[in-house]
Amino acid sequence: MKPTSRPGWQRQAFYVLLALIVVRLSAMALIPLNDTTEARYAEIARKMLETGNWVTLWHDYQIPFWAKPPLSTWLSAAFMGVFGVNELAARLPALLLSIGTVALTASLAAARSGRDAALACVLVLASGLLFFLAAGTVMTDPALMFSVTLIQTAFWHALAQHSRRWGYLFFVGMGVGLLAKGPVAIVLAAMPIGLWVIVRKQWKPLWQHLPWFGGLVLTLLIAAPWYLLAEHRTPGFLNYFIMGEHVSRFLDPGWKGDRYGFAHATPHGMIWLYTVAALLPWSLAMLPWLARQRRRLPALCRDQDGWLLYAALWTVMTLLFFSLSGNIIWPYSMPMLPGFALLFAELWQRADLPQRGRWLPALGLVSAVIALAATAAFVLRPEAVGRSQKRLIEAWQHEQPSPDSQLLYWDRRREFSAEFYSAGRARSSTDSARFEALLHNTTRDYIAVDAKEVAELPPAVRAGFEEIGRFRNLKDVILLLREHQPPRLAAPATEPLRSPT
Repeated sequence: MKPTSRPGWQRQAFYVLLALIVVRLSAMALIPLNDTTEARYAEIARKMLETGNWVTLWHDYQIPFWAKPPLSTWLSAAFMGVFGVNELAARLPALLLSIGTVALTASLAAARSGRDAALACVLVLASGLLFFLAAGTVMTDPALMFSVTLIQTAFWHALAQHSRRWGYLFFVGMGVGLLAKGPVAIVLAAMPIGLWVIVRKQWKPLWQHLPWFGGLVLTLLIAAPWYLLAEHRTPGFLNYFIMGEHVSRFLDPGWKGDRYGFAHATPHGMIWLYTVAALLPWSLAMLPWLARQRRRLPALCRDQDGWLLYAALWTVMTLLFFSLSGNIIWPYSMPMLPGFALLFAELWQRADLPQRGRWLPALGLVSAVIALAATAAFVLRPEAVGRSQKRLIEAWQHEQPSPDSQLLYWDRRREFSAEFYSAGRARSSTDSARFEALLHNTTRDYIAVDAKEVAELPPAVRAGFEEIGRFRNLKDVILLLREHQPPRLAAPATEPLRSPT
């Protein structure tokens, strides 16, 4: 008997997934770290590797970073320790965590609804705009998404299969979540699970099929040692992290206690608009489809085991939770992405439309095409689409500065990409005395300054340095200045650099 050939859409879906991985890896290797968020997290990981301190995260060499737990930083630092300090190594953990999320989600879809639904689910999840972007970005959200997915996947498998192994993995997920993002990981998973248990009256299976005593001990063994060590090394961490980052940030849109940036005040409910964009192109496809199928929806949504309700609650509860907050950013919808993919795939399969899979690969390819165009733009016109100091740092390194030479940015904000690419040597300041001191040491130093701010430099400093390069960075032009040779012990009164008009 001849083997049955795979349907065409499945083969096309495989090629689209392969294209997504190739494009994502290319973008991870070619696009420089951009300020502020991604470069900051990469630099925190680089500092961890440099200092050998795997307990305390450092925002600067003397300033602990209390805003996030260590899991993402540990992984980026470890990968840079193996593969070198570069963008690709720092970003690889996010990709692997995202692949892990896809694998868990696919296992859930395959066990409950079959291989076609699993493949459709993988395609929807992997090609969604936010998922694809975050899958190669240095940030904490891929780790949060993975931990929430592990909790929710393990819960369903534990109850459906009466599996003790999945029961323990449920608690492993909670421990990982505490190290990935903190208590919010448990909250985001507990809300849909708890409501599902209430609606479906699953209290008895909840207690029977989850090893609560041993599991909670396992969760504490995974997460508690780091929390205790972190508080011991830098007292005050727990109060800031729990009360500040979790309570005040959630309740107060204008929270003033942020040590490392500022609150992102947004209208309540803004998370829904962010999510529509995050789910592109699938959100645009699903909304019209739901409208066309509105008469069939009651029949499509009937099931005996509560599976569709579980996927729907996974999708919606994160959005309802963050609708209560007026202080959110676009990645906050990431934990619900696997739930949406499961919901989409299940409804798609139940609709059983003629040639139902033909359009899935084409939609999935949209993200790959957009990402390919964005990567080309970063390679061909990096100054027009990104905000990174990599090109300036490469020019500075080409000068072969001495180990004691300084590179100072005249800047009120820190340029984390400059710190990363210079291995921590680039520093930022607007202290005139610090810049004037460069004229009185025995090394040849360098200054980076926005062309619009050259006139703010002390006159002696402008006289003692010459421009050796300028680098457009979006709307800004950054000048690289080199100290005249040989270094002076006192700056002569020569004509200073003029600010360009």
